[in-house]
Amino acid sequence: MARVFDKHGRVNAFDEKYTGEEPTWTGDVLDSQEAIDKRFSSALNFYAYYLSAKDLLPDLISYMEQRDIYKKPDIKLIKKFGEKLGLITACKIARMVNRGMPIGDNARTIDNIIRPGLSEARNMKEVIEAKAADKPTISIQERLNNKVNDKVIYHLDSMIDDNGWATDEVKVKGVDITSLLKAGEIPVAGLSQVTKWLDTLKHGLQSAYSKTDSDFVEGYSYLSRPAINNRIKELDKMLTQVEKYRGANTKARKPRKKKVKSADAQVKNIKYKQSDDDFGLSSVAPSIIPGSKKLFTFNTKYRRLIMYEANSTEGLGVKGTTLQNFDIKTSFELTIRKPDDILPIVTNKTEKQISKIIDALKTKRKAPNGRINNETILLRTF
Repeated sequence: MARVFDKHGRVNAFDEKYTGEEPTWTGDVLDSQEAIDKRFSSALNFYAYYLSAKDLLPDLISYMEQRDIYKKPDIKLIKKFGEKLGLITACKIARMVNRGMPIGDNARTIDNIIRPGLSEARNMKEVIEAKAADKPTISIQERLNNKVNDKVIYHLDSMIDDNGWATDEVKVKGVDITSLLKAGEIPVAGLSQVTKWLDTLKHGLQSAYSKTDSDFVEGYSYLSRPAINNRIKELDKMLTQVEKYRGANTKARKPRKKKVKSADAQVKNIKYKQSDDDFGLSSVAPSIIPGSKKLFTFNTKYRRLIMYEANSTEGLGVKGTTLQNFDIKTSFELTIRKPDDILPIVTNKTEKQISKIIDALKTKRKAPNGRINNETILLRTF
């Protein structure tokens, strides 16, 4: 089954040729309300095709955490019950806002959906708490102990009573511990209970055999030394079975895979310039940078245009205020002498058209350092 999101948090559009990629909020789409409304409608259909309420709920939580009107208990309720509250439309809009869509009247729309949802969530919480108050709780460890008792220890107790172990019979047989453990589907965590039972019995027999404990010597006085020794050997066989079962059912620990941070986590400390009136520019949402194959930025203080190109299919990354994973050989920065001519092309034209215009510039290029600061406009990603 295909993953819903890629490692950078973007929707995995497996039917891209029919639906297009996940809608973005950059370039000329932000120039008019008509274009925004059209992209909004397209995004609603896109998310309905690919995502469920469960998939989108984290976006709604992120949105609520940025709004002062929602307190921690409210957010906690939505986290717990959100999938059952009919909040799918609010979740879709929240994802759009998180990815750079102008919020406008959408805040009121989301809030109007969340408000009755919170009321329903509080009722659900009260019902669950009332039921929990009337129902005794059994811990996971207690359940495991009961299972081991029923599936294994019961048969060991029966072995003592029914297989001649409590008589003066010299040769006795143990039980097939491996079969009992498999049939009972006993996890490795439950084996210590079995081992303890076997070791306790073995200790008593050894103490009687070596005559180191008078109580055990008296308790097993009805057994000859060969009978005691035979019982110890059978217990050793059963203990070996337990250890073999443990080895066969203990999963080897895999090397820890480095966890890729979410886009929001990567960019939370980034410092950039949201807009510049002199050049008429606005930054795109920084959360769309991780995973992008290209990023154009513009330093308004020095009029430097910078193009970062990812060095692998994993795309660009961000750490603190510095861009990561860009190719130092293909990435470049250059000074723009006529920004009013060049910048509109970068923000609105196709990737091919942008390359053609920039390649025609005579300005000397140099390798960028990846740092983003308060003078940096995040122009566009591809």
